Amino acid sequence: MKKHLLALSLVFFAAIVAFAQRTITGKVTDSGGEPLIGASILVKGLSTGTVTDLDGTYSLAVPANATLLVFSYTGYETKEVALGASNVVDATLEEGAEQLSEVLVTAIGIERNKKAMGYAVTNLSSSDVLQRSEADPLRAVAGKIPGVTITGSGGGPGTSTKINIRGFSSLTGNTQPLFVVDGVPFDNSVNATTGAQSGAQYSNRGFDIDPNNIESMTVLKGAAASALYGSRATNGVIVITTKSGSKGSRKGLEVTYNSSFQSEQISGIPDYQNVYGQGSNQVYNGGFIGNWGQPFPEHVDRINAAYGTNYSKVVVPGYPEGTVPHPLVSGGFAGSRFPSVFPELMKDGKAIAVPFRSYDIIAPFFRDGGLFENSININGGNEKSALNAVVSRMNNEGIVPNSHSGRTSVSVGGNAKLDNGLTVSGNVTYVNSEQKTPPTGGSVFGGNFGSTDGSIFTRLFFLPRNFDLNETNPEGIPYPFENPVTGSNVFYRALDNPRWLVKNNYFKSNVNRVYGNVALNYEVTPWLSLTARGGMNTYSDFQKNVKVAGGVADANGEVWTNDVTNTEIDLNYLATVNTKFGENIDFRLIAGVNWNQRSYGTRYVVGDGVISRGLYNTDATVTQLSDEYNRLQRFYAAYGDMQLGYKNYLYLGITARNDFSSTLPAANRSYFYPGVNASFVLTDAFDIANNFLGYAKLRGAWTQVGNEATPYRTATPYFLSTPFTTAGGTKFNLASLGNTLGNSNLLSELTTEIEFGADVRLLKNKVGLEFTWFKRNSTNQITSTQVPASSGFTRAVVNAGEIENKGFEVSLNFSPVKTKNFTWDATVNFTRIRSLVVDAGEGGDIYVGGLFSSLGVIHRTGFPYGQIFGSANAKTPEGDLLIDKSLGLTIIQPTSEIIGDPNPDFTTSLINTFSFKGFSLNALIDWRQGGDMYLTTAGSLLLRGQIKVTEDREALRVIPGVYGNTQTFEPIRDEKGNYIKNTTAITAFDYFFSNGFGAYGADETNIFDITSIRLREISLAYQFPKKLLSKTPFGSARLSFSGRNLWWRAPNILEGVNADPEVLAESASSNVQGFEYGSYPTTRRFGINLSVTF
Repeated sequence: MKKHLLALSLVFFAAIVAFAQRTITGKVTDSGGEPLIGASILVKGLSTGTVTDLDGTYSLAVPANATLLVFSYTGYETKEVALGASNVVDATLEEGAEQLSEVLVTAIGIERNKKAMGYAVTNLSSSDVLQRSEADPLRAVAGKIPGVTITGSGGGPGTSTKINIRGFSSLTGNTQPLFVVDGVPFDNSVNATTGAQSGAQYSNRGFDIDPNNIESMTVLKGAAASALYGSRATNGVIVITTKSGSKGSRKGLEVTYNSSFQSEQISGIPDYQNVYGQGSNQVYNGGFIGNWGQPFPEHVDRINAAYGTNYSKVVVPGYPEGTVPHPLVSGGFAGSRFPSVFPELMKDGKAIAVPFRSYDIIAPFFRDGGLFENSININGGNEKSALNAVVSRMNNEGIVPNSHSGRTSVSVGGNAKLDNGLTVSGNVTYVNSEQKTPPTGGSVFGGNFGSTDGSIFTRLFFLPRNFDLNETNPEGIPYPFENPVTGSNVFYRALDNPRWLVKNNYFKSNVNRVYGNVALNYEVTPWLSLTARGGMNTYSDFQKNVKVAGGVADANGEVWTNDVTNTEIDLNYLATVNTKFGENIDFRLIAGVNWNQRSYGTRYVVGDGVISRGLYNTDATVTQLSDEYNRLQRFYAAYGDMQLGYKNYLYLGITARNDFSSTLPAANRSYFYPGVNASFVLTDAFDIANNFLGYAKLRGAWTQVGNEATPYRTATPYFLSTPFTTAGGTKFNLASLGNTLGNSNLLSELTTEIEFGADVRLLKNKVGLEFTWFKRNSTNQITSTQVPASSGFTRAVVNAGEIENKGFEVSLNFSPVKTKNFTWDATVNFTRIRSLVVDAGEGGDIYVGGLFSSLGVIHRTGFPYGQIFGSANAKTPEGDLLIDKSLGLTIIQPTSEIIGDPNPDFTTSLINTFSFKGFSLNALIDWRQGGDMYLTTAGSLLLRGQIKVTEDREALRVIPGVYGNTQTFEPIRDEKGNYIKNTTAITAFDYFFSNGFGAYGADETNIFDITSIRLREISLAYQFPKKLLSKTPFGSARLSFSGRNLWWRAPNILEGVNADPEVLAESASSNVQGFEYGSYPTTRRFGINLSVTF
């Protein structure tokens, strides 16, 4: 197919007469002589152009009959310069105007004039990504792009990041955007081998992108902008252009050294109570994990006087006043099984006495983390060729001991213009990314406190306040965490000691990745060019997980490895016609073909029963089982993009693409989708630009985008499953026919989007507004539905379901103050999106995932996307709680129901930049309004009596409500038919620990509104003046100080929990939202950065 299309294109264009051209070079500066990086240069009357490089220079091929060049730059007046005999044209721009002819790199690497676009696109420069105290380039731009939501999975080094653009386009499939680096798709998968809950600790492969090598990042939010990328662009596209080389400085070679260091600390710790110690019902119990015992001795007199209670300072008979037996050799702790190895903890045949007091075990457990990054960028060239090389190294030590991530990146790119009219460009990058972490992924706890997945945070935050986790407490009494003979865990019988986990168990990943591209462009005539671009992106991810023998999570020890390989090859061939019809009509046509192949494979090996401590290979285990999976998929495509411009104020664009996907049945592999967009520049059309209204444009677009299936959905394959574990702990492989019936008539999904918007500049371009309204419907969803057991399957693949996303985006930028030496620039971004499940398919519900089958996330017809469902308290029609009269506790409904909506009402951010001479201060504040989250941390802190809100526990409590029938779940009425008010009093222990308002209560009691506001980013920078550097080897120097996530507040979350709601409970690839599973805490960072060029 591609050969026929290319041949037809060549035959057609070969018949057209060629014209002469010449190359114009020059430099663009401001009034002070400083180079303007990224300034736009256009040939007047044509929509093609270029941008200046890091030195402010440019090179542009222009037709021989061209007469004017148009220069523009954000915040500066647009300037037209006449072309004469010279091929060198410099321009000096004056401040005062907004960049209205900005050139952006969009689909298939095409440069477009923003003025002509009928859709919204956001472009970010390298400065928006660098010096932001972030190793992950995605997190560095959070809050800066309207319509885009970016969320990290906690503060762990290398943990995954989730990004959503304009809502969700799939019920059960991928909702992440397509990444394209230098024109080639870039896999951003999370290669999680365990359950999604612990998958939060994995990296996604966007982490392999070195921020130091990013020249620009363009976000294609709508279908109209991304349609030419095909099926995978349904969720939007992140287009990243790396530094491919540019003309160097006057010395011919320019070297930039960038070095930064950031220190990080945990951003929030619960407000623990220090009044009551271990036990239940106000009585000390050394085997109980909870703080419902008696008061610590120093509080006994105060509480007795205030409440008339009769607490004694003697906690345990036979022990001195104010002391208890050492917990590791008494009660329910594992140490009691090995008293012989802890003789120092025994005296007179019993455990030694330790003070009954509160200890701070949380803050000492964490450490100050740090991120250290260095990079060298070498750039050089001349008028015809350029070369750029970037070498960088990043190390990130996490706040949890033995947690680390790192990245080494080497990239080389360049371009050359040959005398025969051929331009050659290319990039190649090698990156090595590594990650090592103790088991820190989110997991189930609280009511199921003895969860054996081994996560640190399921234990750490909920230990009794009188238990010291440090190896030696302030009184010099040891608290060992490891058996010195066997190396096994020493702790409470159902749990692994967090310090033992940190020392022994770990997950690590080592990724080697190579990606790059080569492009050939031949200017056949001034109006016709042919381009061939090929790229490859391949990586291997070697993963290893170790559970040392002697723990609760796995008594015999376990080692598993997972070798992941992923390779993608992408080829594009296109022809571009760029010409004029008469004096008023600009015409551009792009026709191309695309071939893409992706291969993916995993080999998972699990070894059970570690033979020798310290030797952690699958070969050194008692039994080994393996699982292997491979897939290969291809698609072919033909596409076209036509743009007409009339008098530089009216533009019409038409796109079309036809894909041929190997993952669909042969009869349905071909699917076609078109699009149209238009823009109308009112101020140019009616010549009404003035000092108040400088620019006004209306735009609109309608586009469709198809979406292919994942492999192996059209048939029912056999699977060799991941090793199955029996109730007794035995593992074995299970080969069987899949339980989901394939669909031999499967069709592609289809997304249809319409958007309208306006761009306005006011008050001599001191105020700018971009507004976009959109509505996107994703239909023909590829999902699975339940089928009768008599079919021999449990589910079947079907085309069913529809999602509707609609909303609006606003970006308002303004300059309240602008003088010669001082400038105040501000930007406000606002997003409001409503994601509705119009149709969830047969049955009306789709279970997405979560904690249990009774507590998780579902898609339900007629409800917003991804509703939280779980148990709820029974209520009257008026909303009063139904109370069990005999217990005084709430009555819980027998079935789950929708209890929360995780989708926010809106998000907004405010970016302020203050500039004074060489100084600049930048601050980003963002605000999320609404949205619910199930916080297991909150429920568990209440359940265990950990935080200050549980301190008032001497007085009895009465839950507001009315009596109800525990069988019918209806209110009980008196003889007059009225509700009977609850008067049954209960203890604080029952209120929080029993079926009240802790983790054992109804799930809805742990749902919180996660409205939040945060100071996401602040930085202070100083650009050293050229005059100061004139006698040094440096051409430029910049020093900056930055902070990230320094302050946040979520006012509707239970006081004292201090859980940051901006975390992922599951990996970035999961569609589960609105859950927190005791995730890795977020961090705050303080950093310094130095960048010098010589």
